[in-house]
Amino acid sequence: MAAATVVPANRTGRRSGPGPSDDNIEFETSAGVEAITSFDQMGIRDDLLRGIYAYGFEKPSAIQQRAVLPIIKGRDVIAQAQSGTGKTSMIALTVCQMVDTSSRECVLKLLLPFMFLFALFPSVLFYFVEV
Repeated sequence: MAAATVVPANRTGRRSGPGPSDDNIEFETSAGVEAITSFDQMGIRDDLLRGIYAYGFEKPSAIQQRAVLPIIKGRDVIAQAQSGTGKTSMIALTVCQMVDTSSRECVLKLLLPFMFLFALFPSVLFYFVEV
């Protein structure tokens, strides 16, 4: 199982605004998990890449750099990171990459632990694939 944990260097206060920069973060990653610093290097479909860039992403966040490729490769992944670091979009991205869109059957069941994610996830997912 691949594990990627992004831990803020200073956990004493709740941050507002964008997530912490990679310079202030301690990374714990399983052996064999490499940070992929570009969406282009992840082997993501071209149509999905267009959606990612249209959504406003320029480069993967720290958690996305370490978790997207192992998930796409079918590894079990435990990814833990601070709020606002790209976990929801990481899941949406991998779902869009892995799901067979030509199937008329139910191909995905997703359990979301919070009502906020339940409301947010479809908008992120649909934006990636509609562009």
